Amino acid sequence: MRSHRPIVPSDPARTNVSGDSSSATPSASGSGSGNTENTSAGRWGSGESMTSHEAPKKRRAPGAVAAIACIECRKARQKCDGTSPHTCTRCQTRRLECRYEPHTKTRKELLLQEIANLKRDNTRLKTINKEVVSDASDLREQHQGLQDLHDWQQIILDILGRNGHDRDIIKKLRAGENNELIARWLCQQQPISSQLHIVPPDERGLLDIVGAFEHHYRREDGLGLDKRSDTMRLRWTQVTASQTLLGHLFDLYFTWVHPVHMLFSEIDFKESFRTNNDQYCSPALVNAICAMACHLVDANDLDEEVDVDTLAQAFMNQARHEVLPQNYSSLTSVQALAVMYLADLSSGRARSATGYLRASVEFLKAAEIDGQSAAAREISTWGIQTLNTSSTGITYQKLYAPELPHMARFHHVDIQSDQAVWRFYRTIGDQRALPVRPGYAILTACHQAALFRIIHASLNLYCGLRGLATAEAILTTYRRYLDWEHDLPPILKDVDVASQPVPHILFLHVQYHVAVVQHLTPLLQTGLFEGQNLIELRRLVIQHAQSGAEVLEQYRRLYSTRYLMPLLSFCIVHLGDALIRYSPEDPPASDTVEFSLGLLQQASVGFPICGPLQELFKRTAMECKAKMPANIDEITGPLGSYGVDDILDACTRLDYKQPTDQSIRHIDENIAMDWPSKWQDIVNNPIRPESPQSTRRTKSTSTSSSGSGDPHMRIASLLNS
Repeated sequence: MRSHRPIVPSDPARTNVSGDSSSATPSASGSGSGNTENTSAGRWGSGESMTSHEAPKKRRAPGAVAAIACIECRKARQKCDGTSPHTCTRCQTRRLECRYEPHTKTRKELLLQEIANLKRDNTRLKTINKEVVSDASDLREQHQGLQDLHDWQQIILDILGRNGHDRDIIKKLRAGENNELIARWLCQQQPISSQLHIVPPDERGLLDIVGAFEHHYRREDGLGLDKRSDTMRLRWTQVTASQTLLGHLFDLYFTWVHPVHMLFSEIDFKESFRTNNDQYCSPALVNAICAMACHLVDANDLDEEVDVDTLAQAFMNQARHEVLPQNYSSLTSVQALAVMYLADLSSGRARSATGYLRASVEFLKAAEIDGQSAAAREISTWGIQTLNTSSTGITYQKLYAPELPHMARFHHVDIQSDQAVWRFYRTIGDQRALPVRPGYAILTACHQAALFRIIHASLNLYCGLRGLATAEAILTTYRRYLDWEHDLPPILKDVDVASQPVPHILFLHVQYHVAVVQHLTPLLQTGLFEGQNLIELRRLVIQHAQSGAEVLEQYRRLYSTRYLMPLLSFCIVHLGDALIRYSPEDPPASDTVEFSLGLLQQASVGFPICGPLQELFKRTAMECKAKMPANIDEITGPLGSYGVDDILDACTRLDYKQPTDQSIRHIDENIAMDWPSKWQDIVNNPIRPESPQSTRRTKSTSTSSSGSGDPHMRIASLLNS
């Protein structure tokens, strides 16, 4: 047997053109050329021999082959007959997405060509757009001119034959005056309420707002003010002729603002206003009061067309207009400037507001009494100086100690005869529907002035005006704070919710706790205290911060912080700052953040200054790595909502925090060494000077070394070792 199979000579006529080798190979069941035909017959399925012209069909190639195949054909390694953006035959048959990817070399050229085409189209469209805008502007001007002409003519036609100006109108027309000048002249002859119906819509502006207010408040008239003519009422303000509106704004101001910042005598002011006397009242002061009170108006209770912010700005603009150089020395102008400070600060314009306050303090020194009583002058003097000290000590616009008056505190004011009452006034009608209770406004103002004398001493101390801040000086001031709280009369000391204290009494306690926190906080930043001394100092700061937060919570439960004064918004962030820095666990920092931001959010409805304060406090919380509440963006909005100008208009600085770095430079380096002994001498065993305040203390509470007195004075004995 052979070792190899014989090779059959190939027959070109019978070779498989398709390249299938099996058709040219002899069958395994036979050999030699004799089996070749049978094999071919079995292969092609016929009993006949294949001739040379009966070769198998070739695979059909595409009729046209694209230079760049689509992605699907390229993946299948098939030829493509399509060109972008048309679908090729293969993708169309298989229902595939036919996509083309330009060749790397041509892609850049195609993109550059496309960019050039787009630029050319853009230039052409800009030219067309300019032409369209120009034509539209011309058409609008023509339309507006025709509309204005129609409106002015309609005003003239409406007034003709109604108010006795017919001859004047005809005379002006003959003189060649145009319709607009005549219509404007006619508007000036009408009362404000009538102007609303004749001034064109685009000319109404503030008149619409005033009219909406007057319409809203015309429903009730519960001011208790004398009925006077429009001329008499317009003597004080040109913004509105509505006695009811003015009375509502006055009631809001004297309910929420005046007891906290008593800048003038309420009784004397109201009497001058009623009798049209300028002894205790002036147009500048009336408009400033109304501008501040607009921040307390609840817009939800008003008609939709009323814009409270625009109305407040109108009153503020007239207040500025009424403060004339020849009146700078008038006490009512000084009072108006102080109220304008509060109004501008409430609007979130602290930088301009600060100028009003400084001008008020400067002019106060040389202010003429103008026949005002000594009691009224004392109230204004102490009120303005207290406001100045409060602004300095709470906002830290500039670390300096403002000047205090030399006169005795409320020497001529008869506190015992204060019969002023207070009611929870918010909207018109409350003056009759709600019960009244004693207000104790003058009594509160008297003790507030005493508190800010101590704050003034603390500012002097940390400014270095009296040398280094020693342990003796700081503890003496701290002792004065404790004595001030201890000497409060029972009616001012009680802040329990069940007793329903009036809001300005709660404010007084908040200011006290903030003042103590700010007095002691610089000591924690010195790095000089350690051990138990540091622990006890920290405990004091936390204790006062928690007490202040508790009073704020009581205020929110009784009244809501909607009527919180702008300077007290700073108290919220100062107390919250101390708690998240020194007591992040009790209460939890997240609760403190949510509580503080919630109070500011509620107050921000009427006081835009609260928005930037929220932003700054949120940054502080993140800096201290405090756990943020889950709904923080719902409370305040996203971080970064307020820019540099917004923050400067709230604080006049880029931060609200106490500038302890400036205070530390004036603290004695040996303070920690002297602290225990001075604490024992000054706080635990005080020798109090005789004063009207100290004589009211009982003998049983004159000392507190036993630990049974004021809780702030029970300090661990380790401090004394």
